[in-house]
Amino acid sequence: MTIEEAFGIVIRRLRRERNLSQDKLSMSSCLDRKFISNIEGGKQQPSLVSIFALASALNTSASSIIYETEFILKINTPDRLRAEGSKIDWISSMEIMMSKINNSYQGSETILIVDDEKQLREMLSDFLASYGYKVITAEDGQDAIEKYTENGPIHLVVMDVVMPRKDGISCFKEIKKVNPKAKAVFMSGYRPDHLQAREDFHLIQKPFSPVEMIKAIRSALESDLEQTLDL
Repeated sequence: MTIEEAFGIVIRRLRRERNLSQDKLSMSSCLDRKFISNIEGGKQQPSLVSIFALASALNTSASSIIYETEFILKINTPDRLRAEGSKIDWISSMEIMMSKINNSYQGSETILIVDDEKQLREMLSDFLASYGYKVITAEDGQDAIEKYTENGPIHLVVMDVVMPRKDGISCFKEIKKVNPKAKAVFMSGYRPDHLQAREDFHLIQKPFSPVEMIKAIRSALESDLEQTLDL
């Protein structure tokens, strides 16, 4: 049994218990109907955002979905899981986020989250707040510049590359004019080489796990390198 198959079993059971069709679950979660079908069929591994979206639509917690998925896997394929432990990284990542057992990523800095997807902004805000960070959110690059100048000091900007009104790269260039020592972690579906980014360009690819995000944030906050852009 694969991770995808176990996750699909859990989602399918929860949907049927709540008497929801795939269409209704799609509407409630704002996830594509085909995506829901692929998830339930064990054909696609869920992203962090989709786990939260499904949990909210099914009126349950993301942690309970994760734990049940892991339980099914351990019962059905214990030997395979021991042999291929790396394939359950996303489960381990979610457990770390939910239980907050890894305190090395705790912080008290102020972080500005910038993304045009409201659900992602809220998810990241709750996630970072659970680790002790003060969080400010902005819906696009233009809003981010206004929030950055109005609220200070902001220790790190976490933002999407592609956004309406003003993209993340243009936004950060303007923020650097306000504060030359500003730091940012960019989120994008593109690889760093596609963006022709320098080595000091902090980029995390979507979809990402909670641990990947919190590691990138701590790395950027603790870095002494001045971040420059040649894009």
